Amino acid sequence: MSRQPEVLWAQRSEKIYLTISLTDAKDIVLKTEPKGIVTFSAVTNGEPFSFTLELFDSVLPEGSKMKTKMGL
Repeated sequence: MSRQPEVLWAQRSEKIYLTISLTDAKDIVLKTEPKGIVTFSAVTNGEPFSFTLELFDSVLPEGSKMKTKMGL
């Protein structure tokens, strides 16, 4: 069974921003579906984390970008 990470969400007129707080995450998978569903999974310290977020409207998966940041 996986745990849910801390997720911060923000929206602009044409963009949605997700911040997922996990330390030393590996095997990161982030998918967006046209129906407006975002799924995420990763492993940190041998423990699986995941979540599914259902948005209010559709999204363009080909316009999605992911950026990872290690440490502060």
